[in-house]
Amino acid sequence: MAMLVRTLAAIAILAASAAQAQFPDKPVRLVIPFPPGGPTDAAVRVIAPALAQALGQDTFIDNKAGSHGSLGPAFVMKAPPDGYTLLVGNSSPMVAVPVLRKNPPYDPITDFAPVAFLGWTPLLLVVTPNVPAKSLTELIEFARGNPGKLMVAAANPPTIFTMAQLRTRDKLDIASTDYPIDAAALKALLDGRAHVMAAGLNIALAHVKDGRLRPIATLGANRARLAPDVPTMTEAGVPDFAIYPWVAMFAPARTPPAIVERLSREVAAALKRPDVREGLDRAAFDYKSSTPLELAAILKDQLRVWGTVAREAGLQPH
Repeated sequence: MAMLVRTLAAIAILAASAAQAQFPDKPVRLVIPFPPGGPTDAAVRVIAPALAQALGQDTFIDNKAGSHGSLGPAFVMKAPPDGYTLLVGNSSPMVAVPVLRKNPPYDPITDFAPVAFLGWTPLLLVVTPNVPAKSLTELIEFARGNPGKLMVAAANPPTIFTMAQLRTRDKLDIASTDYPIDAAALKALLDGRAHVMAAGLNIALAHVKDGRLRPIATLGANRARLAPDVPTMTEAGVPDFAIYPWVAMFAPARTPPAIVERLSREVAAALKRPDVREGLDRAAFDYKSSTPLELAAILKDQLRVWGTVAREAGLQPH
Protein backbone atom coordinates (compact mmCIF):
# COMPACT_ATOMS: atom_id res chain seq x y z
CA MET A 1 0.00 0.00 0.00
CA ALA A 2 2.80 2.37 0.95
CA MET A 3 4.52 1.58 -2.34
CA LEU A 4 1.30 2.39 -4.24
CA VAL A 5 0.96 5.73 -2.44
CA ARG A 6 4.56 6.64 -3.26
CA THR A 7 4.08 5.60 -6.87
CA LEU A 8 0.91 7.71 -7.22
CA ALA A 9 2.65 10.66 -5.62
CA ALA A 10 5.57 10.33 -8.02
CA ILE A 11 3.18 10.16 -10.97
CA ALA A 12 1.41 13.30 -9.75
CA ILE A 13 4.70 15.16 -9.43
CA LEU A 14 5.78 14.10 -12.91
CA ALA A 15 2.42 15.15 -14.35
CA ALA A 16 2.64 18.55 -12.65
CA SER A 17 6.20 19.01 -13.94
CA ALA A 18 5.12 18.12 -17.46
CA ALA A 19 2.21 20.58 -17.29
CA GLN A 20 4.57 23.34 -16.14
CA ALA A 21 7.03 22.53 -18.92
CA GLN A 22 4.27 22.79 -21.52
CA PHE A 23 2.80 26.01 -20.10
CA PRO A 24 0.97 27.55 -21.78
CA ASP A 25 -0.79 25.15 -24.12
CA LYS A 26 -4.11 27.02 -24.22
CA PRO A 27 -5.33 30.64 -24.04
CA VAL A 28 -4.70 32.68 -20.90
CA ARG A 29 -7.54 34.64 -19.29
CA LEU A 30 -6.78 38.13 -17.93
CA VAL A 31 -9.46 39.14 -15.45
CA ILE A 32 -9.96 42.88 -15.01
CA PRO A 33 -12.23 43.83 -12.08
CA PHE A 34 -13.60 46.92 -13.84
CA PRO A 35 -15.79 47.71 -16.86
CA PRO A 36 -14.23 48.18 -20.31
CA GLY A 37 -12.90 51.63 -21.06
CA GLY A 38 -11.29 52.52 -17.74
CA PRO A 39 -7.57 53.28 -17.29
CA THR A 40 -6.65 49.79 -16.06
CA ASP A 41 -8.61 48.18 -18.89
CA ALA A 42 -6.98 50.47 -21.46
CA ALA A 43 -3.48 49.59 -20.25
CA VAL A 44 -4.12 45.85 -20.20
CA ARG A 45 -5.48 45.93 -23.76
CA VAL A 46 -2.13 47.37 -24.87
CA ILE A 47 -0.07 44.80 -22.96
CA ALA A 48 -2.18 41.70 -23.70
CA PRO A 49 -1.24 41.22 -27.40
CA ALA A 50 2.47 41.48 -26.63
CA LEU A 51 2.10 38.99 -23.79
CA ALA A 52 0.22 36.63 -26.10
CA GLN A 53 3.05 36.76 -28.65
CA ALA A 54 5.63 36.04 -25.96
CA LEU A 55 3.65 33.10 -24.55
CA GLY A 56 2.73 31.70 -27.94
CA GLN A 57 -0.92 31.54 -26.92
CA ASP A 58 -3.87 33.87 -27.15
CA THR A 59 -4.80 36.01 -24.18
CA PHE A 60 -8.35 37.18 -23.68
CA ILE A 61 -9.71 39.85 -21.38
CA ASP A 62 -12.59 39.10 -19.04
CA ASN A 63 -14.08 42.20 -17.39
CA LYS A 64 -15.67 41.19 -14.10
CA ALA A 65 -16.82 44.49 -12.67
CA GLY A 66 -18.82 45.12 -9.53
CA SER A 67 -18.71 45.45 -5.78
CA HIS A 68 -15.98 48.12 -5.88
CA GLY A 69 -13.70 45.85 -7.88
CA SER A 70 -13.88 42.86 -5.55
CA LEU A 71 -15.72 40.46 -7.90
CA GLY A 72 -12.70 39.92 -10.13
CA PRO A 73 -10.27 38.99 -7.35
CA ALA A 74 -12.87 36.74 -5.70
CA PHE A 75 -13.25 34.90 -9.02
CA VAL A 76 -9.50 34.50 -9.66
CA MET A 77 -8.89 33.38 -6.08
CA LYS A 78 -11.03 30.29 -6.74
CA ALA A 79 -9.59 29.50 -10.17
CA PRO A 80 -7.24 26.53 -10.66
CA PRO A 81 -3.68 27.58 -9.76
CA ASP A 82 -2.28 26.72 -13.18
CA GLY A 83 -1.44 30.13 -14.67
CA TYR A 84 -4.36 30.21 -17.09
CA THR A 85 -6.52 32.61 -15.06
CA LEU A 86 -4.78 35.79 -13.94
CA LEU A 87 -5.93 38.93 -12.18
CA VAL A 88 -4.87 42.35 -13.38
CA GLY A 89 -5.93 44.30 -10.33
CA ASN A 90 -5.11 47.69 -8.96
CA SER A 91 -4.88 49.37 -5.59
CA SER A 92 -8.66 49.63 -5.22
CA PRO A 93 -9.55 45.91 -4.97
CA MET A 94 -6.15 44.77 -3.67
CA VAL A 95 -5.69 47.40 -0.95
CA ALA A 96 -8.74 49.63 -0.44
CA VAL A 97 -11.25 46.75 -0.26
CA PRO A 98 -9.27 44.81 2.38
CA VAL A 99 -8.68 48.00 4.39
CA LEU A 100 -12.25 49.32 4.26
CA ARG A 101 -14.27 46.11 4.65
CA LYS A 102 -14.82 44.30 7.93
CA ASN A 103 -15.11 40.99 6.12
CA PRO A 104 -13.31 41.27 2.76
CA PRO A 105 -13.99 38.38 0.37
CA TYR A 106 -10.28 37.58 0.01
CA ASP A 107 -6.89 38.15 1.58
CA PRO A 108 -4.58 39.87 -0.92
CA ILE A 109 -1.52 38.30 0.71
CA THR A 110 -2.54 34.67 1.20
CA ASP A 111 -5.04 34.16 -1.63
CA PHE A 112 -2.82 35.31 -4.50
CA ALA A 113 0.64 34.75 -5.93
CA PRO A 114 2.25 38.06 -6.99
CA VAL A 115 3.39 37.95 -10.62
CA ALA A 116 4.51 41.42 -11.73
CA PHE A 117 3.97 45.09 -11.12
CA LEU A 118 2.78 46.82 -14.31
CA GLY A 119 2.86 50.50 -13.34
CA TRP A 120 0.39 53.12 -12.25
CA THR A 121 -2.38 55.25 -13.68
CA PRO A 122 -1.43 58.75 -12.52
CA LEU A 123 -4.12 60.88 -10.98
CA LEU A 124 -4.02 64.66 -11.10
CA LEU A 125 -5.33 66.56 -8.11
CA VAL A 126 -7.15 69.32 -9.98
CA VAL A 127 -9.27 72.33 -9.08
CA THR A 128 -11.72 74.45 -11.04
CA PRO A 129 -10.67 77.98 -12.10
CA ASN A 130 -12.88 79.60 -9.45
CA VAL A 131 -10.60 78.12 -6.78
CA PRO A 132 -7.68 80.58 -6.57
CA ALA A 133 -5.10 78.00 -5.46
CA LYS A 134 -2.14 77.25 -7.72
CA SER A 135 -0.33 74.91 -5.33
CA LEU A 136 -1.18 72.38 -2.67
CA THR A 137 -0.15 74.83 0.05
CA GLU A 138 -2.49 77.47 -1.39
CA LEU A 139 -5.31 74.92 -1.70
CA ILE A 140 -4.94 73.99 1.97
CA GLU A 141 -4.87 77.67 2.97
CA PHE A 142 -7.98 78.39 0.89
CA ALA A 143 -9.82 75.44 2.42
CA ARG A 144 -8.82 76.54 5.91
CA GLY A 145 -10.05 80.05 5.26
CA ASN A 146 -13.31 78.89 3.67
CA PRO A 147 -14.59 76.04 5.85
CA GLY A 148 -17.28 73.91 4.24
CA LYS A 149 -17.14 75.73 0.89
CA LEU A 150 -14.97 73.31 -1.08
CA MET A 151 -16.74 70.30 -2.59
CA VAL A 152 -14.71 67.25 -3.55
CA ALA A 153 -15.91 64.96 -6.34
CA ALA A 154 -14.81 61.49 -5.22
CA ALA A 155 -15.02 58.48 -7.51
CA ASN A 156 -12.05 56.30 -6.57
CA PRO A 157 -10.36 55.15 -3.36
CA PRO A 158 -7.17 57.19 -3.94
CA THR A 159 -9.31 60.36 -4.01
CA ILE A 160 -11.14 59.35 -0.85
CA PHE A 161 -7.93 58.46 1.00
CA THR A 162 -6.06 61.54 -0.24
CA MET A 163 -8.72 63.99 0.90
CA ALA A 164 -9.19 62.09 4.17
CA GLN A 165 -5.47 62.41 4.83
CA LEU A 166 -5.51 66.15 4.08
CA ARG A 167 -8.60 66.69 6.25
CA THR A 168 -6.94 64.94 9.18
CA ARG A 169 -3.44 66.33 8.75
CA ASP A 170 -4.53 69.95 8.23
CA LYS A 171 -7.85 69.85 10.12
CA LEU A 172 -9.81 70.97 7.07
CA ASP A 173 -13.57 71.27 6.69
CA ILE A 174 -14.09 69.94 3.16
CA ALA A 175 -17.33 68.39 1.90
CA SER A 176 -17.40 65.42 -0.45
CA THR A 177 -19.82 63.75 -2.85
CA ASP A 178 -19.20 60.20 -4.08
CA TYR A 179 -19.74 59.26 -7.72
CA PRO A 180 -19.84 55.75 -9.21
CA ILE A 181 -17.26 56.42 -11.93
CA ASP A 182 -14.57 58.99 -12.70
CA ALA A 183 -16.45 60.35 -15.71
CA ALA A 184 -19.45 61.29 -13.55
CA ALA A 185 -17.22 62.99 -10.99
CA LEU A 186 -15.39 64.87 -13.73
CA LYS A 187 -18.71 66.08 -15.17
CA ALA A 188 -19.69 67.42 -11.74
CA LEU A 189 -16.41 69.30 -11.65
CA LEU A 190 -16.82 70.77 -15.13
CA ASP A 191 -20.45 71.66 -14.42
CA GLY A 192 -19.47 73.61 -11.31
CA ARG A 193 -21.08 71.24 -8.79
CA ALA A 194 -17.68 70.38 -7.31
CA HIS A 195 -14.32 72.12 -7.00
CA VAL A 196 -11.65 69.49 -6.37
CA MET A 197 -10.97 66.01 -7.73
CA ALA A 198 -8.18 63.49 -8.13
CA ALA A 199 -8.89 62.66 -11.78
CA GLY A 200 -7.25 60.15 -14.08
CA LEU A 201 -4.58 61.79 -16.20
CA ASN A 202 -6.13 60.22 -19.29
CA ILE A 203 -9.40 62.14 -18.79
CA ALA A 204 -8.13 65.26 -17.04
CA LEU A 205 -5.22 66.32 -19.23
CA ALA A 206 -7.31 67.69 -22.09
CA HIS A 207 -9.28 69.88 -19.68
CA VAL A 208 -6.05 71.08 -18.08
CA LYS A 209 -4.71 72.07 -21.49
CA ASP A 210 -7.85 74.03 -22.39
CA GLY A 211 -7.86 75.85 -19.03
CA ARG A 212 -11.03 74.33 -17.58
CA LEU A 213 -9.05 72.65 -14.80
CA ARG A 214 -5.86 73.58 -12.94
CA PRO A 215 -3.43 70.86 -11.79
CA ILE A 216 -2.20 70.99 -8.20
CA ALA A 217 -0.27 67.74 -7.78
CA THR A 218 0.18 64.23 -9.16
CA LEU A 219 -0.86 61.17 -7.19
CA GLY A 220 1.87 58.77 -8.20
CA ALA A 221 5.21 57.38 -7.17
CA ASN A 222 6.91 59.80 -9.58
CA ARG A 223 5.94 62.73 -11.76
CA ALA A 224 3.78 61.64 -14.67
CA ARG A 225 5.60 61.44 -17.99
CA LEU A 226 2.74 63.27 -19.73
CA ALA A 227 2.58 66.00 -17.07
CA PRO A 228 6.23 66.45 -16.04
CA ASP A 229 5.72 69.97 -14.67
CA VAL A 230 3.17 68.88 -12.07
CA PRO A 231 4.80 67.99 -8.73
CA THR A 232 4.03 64.83 -6.80
CA MET A 233 2.12 65.11 -3.54
CA THR A 234 5.37 64.64 -1.63
CA GLU A 235 7.06 67.40 -3.63
CA ALA A 236 4.00 69.62 -3.15
CA GLY A 237 4.17 69.44 0.63
CA VAL A 238 2.71 66.15 1.92
CA PRO A 239 5.77 64.22 3.16
CA ASP A 240 6.04 60.52 2.29
CA PHE A 241 2.72 60.49 0.47
CA ALA A 242 2.25 56.98 -0.93
CA ILE A 243 -1.42 56.72 -1.92
CA TYR A 244 -1.60 56.17 -5.65
CA PRO A 245 -3.45 53.93 -8.12
CA TRP A 246 -1.04 51.21 -9.18
CA VAL A 247 -1.74 48.17 -11.38
CA ALA A 248 -0.27 44.67 -11.05
CA MET A 249 -0.77 41.06 -12.12
CA PHE A 250 -1.58 38.24 -9.71
CA ALA A 251 -2.20 34.51 -10.04
CA PRO A 252 -4.17 32.30 -7.64
CA ALA A 253 -2.24 31.20 -4.57
CA ARG A 254 -0.27 27.94 -5.01
CA THR A 255 0.40 28.59 -8.69
CA PRO A 256 3.72 26.79 -9.38
CA PRO A 257 6.70 29.14 -8.99
CA ALA A 258 8.05 28.16 -12.44
CA ILE A 259 4.84 29.39 -14.08
CA VAL A 260 4.80 32.59 -12.00
CA GLU A 261 8.42 33.31 -12.95
CA ARG A 262 7.71 32.67 -16.64
CA LEU A 263 4.76 35.04 -16.61
CA SER A 264 6.76 37.69 -14.76
CA ARG A 265 9.62 37.50 -17.28
CA GLU A 266 7.25 37.80 -20.23
CA VAL A 267 5.47 40.80 -18.70
CA ALA A 268 8.81 42.55 -18.17
CA ALA A 269 9.79 41.81 -21.78
CA ALA A 270 6.44 43.10 -23.06
CA LEU A 271 6.85 46.38 -21.16
CA LYS A 272 10.21 46.95 -22.90
CA ARG A 273 8.71 46.80 -26.38
CA PRO A 274 8.59 50.24 -28.08
CA ASP A 275 5.11 49.62 -29.49
CA VAL A 276 3.80 48.71 -26.05
CA ARG A 277 5.37 51.77 -24.47
CA GLU A 278 3.90 54.01 -27.16
CA GLY A 279 0.46 52.51 -26.57
CA LEU A 280 0.76 52.92 -22.80
CA ASP A 281 1.83 56.54 -23.24
CA ARG A 282 -1.34 57.12 -25.25
CA ALA A 283 -3.30 55.52 -22.42
CA ALA A 284 -1.54 57.85 -19.90
CA PHE A 285 -0.12 54.81 -18.10
CA ASP A 286 3.29 54.93 -16.40
CA TYR A 287 4.79 51.47 -16.87
CA LYS A 288 7.18 49.72 -14.51
CA SER A 289 7.76 45.98 -14.16
CA SER A 290 8.92 44.01 -11.14
CA THR A 291 9.81 40.54 -9.95
CA PRO A 292 7.23 38.56 -7.95
CA LEU A 293 9.20 39.24 -4.76
CA GLU A 294 9.30 42.97 -5.45
CA LEU A 295 5.54 43.02 -6.04
CA ALA A 296 4.96 41.12 -2.79
CA ALA A 297 6.93 43.81 -0.93
CA ILE A 298 5.02 46.62 -2.68
CA LEU A 299 1.68 45.03 -1.78
CA LYS A 300 2.60 44.62 1.89
CA ASP A 301 3.85 48.20 2.10
CA GLN A 302 0.74 49.59 0.41
CA LEU A 303 -1.54 47.69 2.79
CA ARG A 304 0.40 49.23 5.68
CA VAL A 305 0.27 52.77 4.24
CA TRP A 306 -3.43 52.73 3.32
CA GLY A 307 -4.28 51.10 6.65
CA THR A 308 -2.42 53.80 8.56
CA VAL A 309 -4.17 56.59 6.62
CA ALA A 310 -7.57 54.96 7.21
CA ARG A 311 -7.00 54.70 10.96
CA GLU A 312 -5.64 58.22 11.33
CA ALA A 313 -8.46 59.69 9.21
CA GLY A 314 -11.18 57.73 10.95
CA LEU A 315 -12.25 55.78 7.87
CA GLN A 316 -14.16 52.94 9.50
CA PRO A 317 -14.44 49.48 7.90
CA HIS A 318 -18.00 48.71 6.90
